[in-house]
Amino acid sequence: MLSIAFLAGNRNPGRFQQDPSFVYRCENLGLALQAMGHRVSWLHWSDLGLRQRFDVVVFHRPRFSLLWRAFLWTLRRHGTTLVADVDDLVFDPLLAQHSPGVLNGLVTLPKINQQFAKHSAALTCFERVTVSTQTLAAHVQRCFPGVESRVLPNAVHMAWRAARRGHESRLHQPVVTYFPGTRSHDRDFSLYAEGVERFLTAHSDARFEVTGPLRFALQARAGQVVHHEKVPFAHYAERVRAAWVNLAPLESTAFTRCKSALKVLEAGFWGKPTVCSPLPDAERFTSAGAVFASDSPACFAALQALLVPANYAAITQGLSARVVAQADARQVAESFLQFVGARPGVEA
Repeated sequence: MLSIAFLAGNRNPGRFQQDPSFVYRCENLGLALQAMGHRVSWLHWSDLGLRQRFDVVVFHRPRFSLLWRAFLWTLRRHGTTLVADVDDLVFDPLLAQHSPGVLNGLVTLPKINQQFAKHSAALTCFERVTVSTQTLAAHVQRCFPGVESRVLPNAVHMAWRAARRGHESRLHQPVVTYFPGTRSHDRDFSLYAEGVERFLTAHSDARFEVTGPLRFALQARAGQVVHHEKVPFAHYAERVRAAWVNLAPLESTAFTRCKSALKVLEAGFWGKPTVCSPLPDAERFTSAGAVFASDSPACFAALQALLVPANYAAITQGLSARVVAQADARQVAESFLQFVGARPGVEA
């Protein structure tokens, strides 16, 4: 049995547990490891006492600083196995111009360059790095050729699997959902905006529900467009389950090609298909809920096709099981243990 700590690198130590990236990369993996009999802790790195001892410590999106480096040196001196985890292309300053924050005008390029440089400097301090996608792993190998990397795909959250009880998918009022987790998805949604607007115009009973920050404007009937504030993860499943079809458009850039198809697996677990951009990680869900559309005309065509009951049933029947087969946190935990040189534990 191992003692494992997942350490957040967020600037605000009090909010790391609200970060969706930490929820999936650290909380979810840790819950799967707990189920296998291991001791797991979740902390901000600045809150970890130097007298605390762990067999393995995972740093989520680490940022370099002199204090952080001294902390890392102390852990290594105690014989702790150290792992860095990154799930976005945030460590290559040469590609900083592709950051959604820059493209959406939310942050300046010099500021992003500075942030990427800190992530890059931190990763040079590790021998092991875990990532969320194969494309991201290729960038790690290019930037840090001496580092051993392992792809640990995002998986269905363990809490969702415990809570699911006989939920069945069925064709009901066509509610199209979109879940922008951050403020940097305006350009992404613009890929589908005209298609969504056309769909709402063609179907008076259709509704478009956005949950999260997004700047957009659609011509539609009163009540057809609903914009919700972002909700805590504990209440997020309720919004996902309310969907008929989910959307996950992403502009094709060096940054987005490294991203995980998280929105596809989330909706698919609850039996909902996702119309999404044809990016690399989404391809593993080709037979598990992903319906590819590159632009607005393709988005409209996909939504129209899914209105046909036979088409919708063909995609959604047994969808949850197919998603879990592609995104099982227990399998990811076993891969993690192999990566750190440990034997998988016995599930409790």
